[in-house]
Amino acid sequence: MTARIMIVDDEEPIRDSLQGLFEDEEYLVVSAASGEEAVARLRKQPVDCVLLDIWMPGIDGLETLSRIQQMDAHLPVIMMSGHATIDTAVRATRLGAFDFVEKPLSFDRLMIIVRNAVQKRRMEQENRDLKRQDVMHHSRQELIGNSAVIAEVRALIKRIALSDAPVLLLGEHGTGKAVAARMLHLASRRKEAPFVEVNTASIAAGRMDSELFGHEKGAFTGALHAQRGSFETAHQGSLFFDEVTELSMAAQAKVLRVLQERVIQRLGNPTSMASNVRLIAASTRDLDQVLREEKLREDFYYRLNVVSIRMPALRERLEDLPLLLETLADEQAKILGGEAVRFEADVIEALKLYGWPGNVRELRNYIERCHILMPGEQMTMATMLPPDQSSTQATAAHATSIADMPGRDDVSNVEADSFHDAREAFERVYLLQHLNKHDWNISRTSADIGMERSQLHRKIKSFGLQPPEKEVP
Repeated sequence: MTARIMIVDDEEPIRDSLQGLFEDEEYLVVSAASGEEAVARLRKQPVDCVLLDIWMPGIDGLETLSRIQQMDAHLPVIMMSGHATIDTAVRATRLGAFDFVEKPLSFDRLMIIVRNAVQKRRMEQENRDLKRQDVMHHSRQELIGNSAVIAEVRALIKRIALSDAPVLLLGEHGTGKAVAARMLHLASRRKEAPFVEVNTASIAAGRMDSELFGHEKGAFTGALHAQRGSFETAHQGSLFFDEVTELSMAAQAKVLRVLQERVIQRLGNPTSMASNVRLIAASTRDLDQVLREEKLREDFYYRLNVVSIRMPALRERLEDLPLLLETLADEQAKILGGEAVRFEADVIEALKLYGWPGNVRELRNYIERCHILMPGEQMTMATMLPPDQSSTQATAAHATSIADMPGRDDVSNVEADSFHDAREAFERVYLLQHLNKHDWNISRTSADIGMERSQLHRKIKSFGLQPPEKEVP
């Protein structure tokens, strides 16, 4: 993989010569003429190494290094200077510089240092990826929340885990069906045996039999060696079918036969072998509708639906949002490094106004984006990032009314058609509440909510807010 480096120096001839040198070695090179430009570029485009001059107009190299460290503590930065003292070199090292080189530069030595820096960056990234997988693995072993609906799901999982009966998990995308499936397995007598997940939607119809039941060498064109199928791999354990309605009618019949007869056959092998699995299936579809569309066999459906668990959408358990935000923010800090982002109370209330159509999965992605762009920041109404709605068609159906919030005044029954509208609606209600609290005294209100008087005046004007008319005695 080609490495990308950044050269930061206010002298154009130095930037050009270094760029030519590293491009000849097949590096991708980004250059900046100042510390401010370097920081701005790094926010938009990640690099593997930075060559940074110390003495520059504007913010100097040491201040730039400090800001880079705040953005990415693992990014190797090589400091360059033509007239630095030992104290400067020591300060740079203490601030986290990877190395320090003096001008005029020795290109051979610089090349070695950069190569070592990039290699260190890659190794650290690999270690973080492994740590990320480990953290994600552990975080997805439990359902986060203390709401009544999620507590009911956990209790139901505990009650049915010791049974070998099939379980059907129903719910929207991102509600934690895969997490619930693993919890069922880990709470069962089969926990020491394999848990095998099959995403039926990702398997081509022509490969389904081979994936489920395995094949022998030469069983079909391209079968160069024998392969175990999912049923064989999950023997004595649990087999989880994600999006089970994506199975073809023919595949449904074969799976049903395995559940009834408890034997399988590899493709190309007439000999039967025992199959003892606990089947857990999940679907986001309305199964009654799928039955009407004749895309689901009734006998297969009734065999699956011995016990069903409905996974609640995030909007149905918004009391869990503060805990989810804190837990997932801590998770991202462990994965990506740095301090966890935090969310002020009014930001949490604003986030509750969003419908979260992607549920906890979307929330996790949102917090990851917050951590990448604003690591360690305290999210306020002024600085918070809105959830990414590019992949959602409409959130109005899930929008939450703010009619019951204190101090709603003339904004009762307002519905938010987008996160931007929800945020504005919340700000309007929030300001009205505090203005009324202080009898529309601008000075006391601005001091109470921590907003400059001039900004408060602009907000009042932009929302068209008017003080209540005083009754004339």
